[in-house]
Amino acid sequence: MLKTDKIAILLASYNGETYIAEQIESLLAQTETGWELFVHDDGSTDRTPEILRRFEAREPDRIHVLDGLPCGSAKDNFLRMMRDVRAPYVMFCDQDDVWLPEKVELTLGEMKRIEAKHGVEKPLLVFTDLRVTDERLQPIAERLSAYQKLNPGHIKPQELMIQNVVTGCTVMINRALAALAIRPENTAGIIMHDWWCALIGASFGAVSYVDRALVLYRQHGGNSVGAKKLNSPRYLTARIKRQADIKNSLLATRRQAAFLAETFPAADAIFREYGQLGGKRKSERLRFYAKNGIRKSGWQRNLGLLVWG
Repeated sequence: MLKTDKIAILLASYNGETYIAEQIESLLAQTETGWELFVHDDGSTDRTPEILRRFEAREPDRIHVLDGLPCGSAKDNFLRMMRDVRAPYVMFCDQDDVWLPEKVELTLGEMKRIEAKHGVEKPLLVFTDLRVTDERLQPIAERLSAYQKLNPGHIKPQELMIQNVVTGCTVMINRALAALAIRPENTAGIIMHDWWCALIGASFGAVSYVDRALVLYRQHGGNSVGAKKLNSPRYLTARIKRQADIKNSLLATRRQAAFLAETFPAADAIFREYGQLGGKRKSERLRFYAKNGIRKSGWQRNLGLLVWG
């Protein structure tokens, strides 16, 4: 295990030669300098490893390229690095974005504030908004939350259980949360690392939102997730045509809830109950949602929940 007394920025790379150098340069331009970057490449076949080694040679005290076999997914790559690196705070970094200069400083400031309120022994998470851009960093939308009709205030456990409003590349977690997040060895029940961390923070500690767009969230053809405009006709038509995807997404949230209840027996009973909801009648499921205040952001998503949930 590698240890640092600074913020550990974890970057999961894969065939990122086009943008990764610009992202790392944006880290080096941060106003907060108390961080180290740890990168694990997931088997790139382009020039990404060469670029990473060049930065490591240039900044050997701040940039570290981790060796090891490919993990097969961004989720498992980030979780693997969380196991390999011990730090007081961890941030997740995507290879194709750009961080605005004050991102680390402002996120750390909010983390310190909630630590003073809740204590360092509690699992804590801070996240921010993002500015959506095209591949040339030209603005598409000033706020991802508005663009996707996401409510960053939906951070209660029962809200995060069914929809994640926390974008991984904006996140900082403390050591207490990282220790809980890596507890399970089998990660099949986890949808994504950021969602998993948000659920843990909301369930056992605290989640806090910084109302600033501190990342240029670059959209391009190679995005593994990307930002989609919720109220666009193209998006709505595609979702209606792909009803199976909606059902499968709901099933995945139930599996993740059941997995959290299994991993942490002290978790709220709502996770176990939601995990078993698939065996209930439609009327029982709808009553469960209403009783527990379970809702998504945006009427379109809630309509989908009523129809297919």
